[in-house]
Amino acid sequence: MPRPQLYPVKKVIGFDDAMLKAVDEWRRTRTPIPTVSDAIRQILAKHLKQKGYMPKRNAAE
Repeated sequence: MPRPQLYPVKKVIGFDDAMLKAVDEWRRTRTPIPTVSDAIRQILAKHLKQKGYMPKRNAAE
């Protein structure tokens, strides 16, 4: 039985150099350093949770 995909939906999106630089700078503040894809998911999830578009999993988030 194959392993289920963690992120089965793929999207192709564009970034300018300044945005990618900002993501890379954010990544370097984390331990361990996330991949670019994981960093973008984390940044987006945090923003969406703060704005009320995604439910928070627990009070610590």
